[in-house]
Amino acid sequence: MRFFSILGGAAGAVLLLAGSANAQVTRVLGLDVSAWQSDITTTEWATLKRPTNQQVGGVFGDGRDFVFIRSSRGGTTGYYNQSNAGNDNPPGQNTLSQRYDDPYFIQNITRASNAGLFAGSYHFSRPDIIASTLNANGIANTGADEANHFMQMAGPWMRPGYLLPVHDLEAGDGIRTDNEMAQFTLDFSNRVYEVMGIRPAIYTNGNYANYVIGGATATLRNEVVATHPTLWSARWPNQTNPDAILVQTANPSDSISWTYGPWDDAPNPAQPWSFWQYASTMKLNGNNLKASNTDVNVANGGMEFLKDKLVPALWMNDSSGDWSTLASWNSGQTPVAPVQGPGQVARVGALTLPTPRLPGAAGSGVTSGQHDTVILERANANITVTHSAGTTNIRKLYAREALNITGGELTINYVPSSDSTPISAQFSAAVSLSGGASLSVHTLQVDATRTFTVGGGNLTFNKINLMPAVTPATILLSGDLNVTPLAGATATIANGVGAGTSGRLELGGATREFDVANGAAEVDLSISVPVTNGGLTKAGAGTLALSGANTYAGDTAVEAGSLRLTAANLANTADLYLTTGSLLDLTFAAGAPDVIDSLFFDGASQQAGVWGAVGSGAEFTSSLITGTGTLQVTTFIAPPTPLAGDFDGNGTVEAADLTAWQNGYGMPNGANAGNGDGDADGDVDGNDFLVWQQNLGMTQSTTASAANAAAAPEPTGVVLMLLAMGGMLGRRSER
Repeated sequence: MRFFSILGGAAGAVLLLAGSANAQVTRVLGLDVSAWQSDITTTEWATLKRPTNQQVGGVFGDGRDFVFIRSSRGGTTGYYNQSNAGNDNPPGQNTLSQRYDDPYFIQNITRASNAGLFAGSYHFSRPDIIASTLNANGIANTGADEANHFMQMAGPWMRPGYLLPVHDLEAGDGIRTDNEMAQFTLDFSNRVYEVMGIRPAIYTNGNYANYVIGGATATLRNEVVATHPTLWSARWPNQTNPDAILVQTANPSDSISWTYGPWDDAPNPAQPWSFWQYASTMKLNGNNLKASNTDVNVANGGMEFLKDKLVPALWMNDSSGDWSTLASWNSGQTPVAPVQGPGQVARVGALTLPTPRLPGAAGSGVTSGQHDTVILERANANITVTHSAGTTNIRKLYAREALNITGGELTINYVPSSDSTPISAQFSAAVSLSGGASLSVHTLQVDATRTFTVGGGNLTFNKINLMPAVTPATILLSGDLNVTPLAGATATIANGVGAGTSGRLELGGATREFDVANGAAEVDLSISVPVTNGGLTKAGAGTLALSGANTYAGDTAVEAGSLRLTAANLANTADLYLTTGSLLDLTFAAGAPDVIDSLFFDGASQQAGVWGAVGSGAEFTSSLITGTGTLQVTTFIAPPTPLAGDFDGNGTVEAADLTAWQNGYGMPNGANAGNGDGDADGDVDGNDFLVWQQNLGMTQSTTASAANAAAAPEPTGVVLMLLAMGGMLGRRSER
């Protein structure tokens, strides 16, 4: 399926699906309105939104989920009377660029959003007004000026929470050349992009798409398509009975193959449309059956497809900063209130403007932050955005600039759908997770050459794809990895689709702890890419499965839960540590064992030889091992000889051991080293003190000859002995 940019068309632009011909989802329905529908009450908007199988007061709903609303027409100057389109009754009434400000726009977009419809604005452009047009004052309308008018009236709603703004192109054919029409269209899009950072959608019909834009030079028509990736196609196959149109399965081109013009030129998709205006004669209950003049539309996908057509949340300056800086986002800009132009009909209803907010800010309804697609991308700067605190819940994330997640919670809530993108987030720059921060994402793609550094925090996910290349994507652990499977399913770190060296998980030359929570799946975290450069400790009650061509040479420890190895890839020179209550599941085939150096159970070295699960037939078996594979243990490390005088067993003869001897002094029999019996004769007496004194200062790695060549007490030993004897005499005098 073809992807198109919703930004600038540059190589690094964010890509979204242009169509959903293969998507097996229910297409969502919508409408478009203007002053021609006059006042649409809040009750009528609620009816337009309500499902068709539900009724209120005997009125069934229309099941409409989105709406495009006219905001303006013409350029920034002059006046246009839409009841005098011919400018002849009376003549000369329409002047200059024939500006028209729809008086119902703000009321309509406010009421529609409050009713739960995703809403956006559209502008009817007037390229038909040229220098020779009556009362144009010798000035031809320009695409840039029309875009300025559009942004004056609808700019506050060209922000996250609202559908992409639309350029309505259906005038000017035969008045300007095809190349001039294409350039006008490009100028319109470029001006919106210059100010807002987004590309508008385009509304047009087959004649304009195929014969006007399609009649321009190849360069111009390709530029128009690239700068208008979202196509809203007008094609009315049955005006008499719109309900008979099979909007769930049909396409605008079913009756006219050329209806898309250059938008379906190879390699573009055969069905490039995003929205289809399939009739202009519908009667809707929510429009109070106000005559059969309502335009109705269908999206080329379901609700996730529709959300892809919302204005993305953009970082708007070339400086680094914290996510919480409101002024850095397009969603946080203070809206400039529209002002009706001179001579225009007064605005209908109250002036209600969107409230500035952060991307992912808490809230409900169609304009809330949970629907935001966040894009970090600056064409002329390299910046770093830091998420340091707070709870953020967004839909998608495209990080094309560095992102440090150092605190708070960042949730990316999109679950891949067949009518939208296959990923929830894309890291195309350096991203890090550290501290006490939390990141939750369903499907994450880390691009080739990029590194996702995890130095702590909590990671909840379903799948991470590390893209292969000559320099592949990497997850670098600079600290421990704490993983919670999303929704109880297996969390997977895998190689992405493509040629080249596999992505990898890099341990950073140290032993890293993998703390895996226990979910509903048999395997909680599956890593199929190579794990390299360090050692691994499995913690947490969940199951970690390693199936990649691992090359890490450090030790492996299983302290809790289960570690599953699907291949014999443990380093021959490394040790393996198992703790009671944990499991090592060797699922590779029986036969050649996995060779390791030493095997430890609860810190105790086990015999050299072949080890396996109980019933495996291996030379040695343990309930801590399951599966069909075996281990070849090459080295047994005998336990060290107890250090005489080390009564507390910590490997050093010190003052604490004297305390142990003092506490046990006088035991006539049954004593052991822990009671202060240094000569193993069963009692604790002065001879045991001498053993302690002679070895004072020794550690497990030293010898008596190296520590003390003479039997005479060291000064420290004498002092400690006198203190101990004094303590014992005092204790005896109390008896």
